[in-house]
Amino acid sequence: MTRLLNNAGVWWSGRTVRERRMLMVMAALLLATAAWLGVVRPVLEWRTAAAERAEAASATLADVRTAVASLGPSRAPAAAPAEGLEPLIRRTAEAAGLDVVTAMSASGQLGFRLSRVPSGPLFAWLAALETDHRLPICSLGVVENTDATLNVEGAFSVAACAG
Repeated sequence: MTRLLNNAGVWWSGRTVRERRMLMVMAALLLATAAWLGVVRPVLEWRTAAAERAEAASATLADVRTAVASLGPSRAPAAAPAEGLEPLIRRTAEAAGLDVVTAMSASGQLGFRLSRVPSGPLFAWLAALETDHRLPICSLGVVENTDATLNVEGAFSVAACAG
């Protein structure tokens, strides 16, 4: 190692003052370029990427807040239908072309069951009950059959849903 340093010292002392200055400037420029490529540029790219992620998160937060605000306050459930809950469920299901089986659950809600129904009429019927008659769906279980129909179990309540 000392031999290598001695050789470098001899080589350096063999250079003129002008060559030494040019070599020092070249070494400084190489060092500055290495520092720029190895440190400064990656830090600037990380900062830009962080700013882009922060902007995307801010936009997502604004979208979420808008969606939450659009939900608005929930409407209070409607009073019990004059014809009764079970006749209303049966009538609207028949109008939608669905064959519904109803039974009261232990919690006092009106349970319903549908077998092998297509998804379009089923969800249109459920949406109509929620929007037109303000009947909340307290529970809903859906199982897809191999023929692309659904088996559905659920419960409605005129009052607020329990727990």
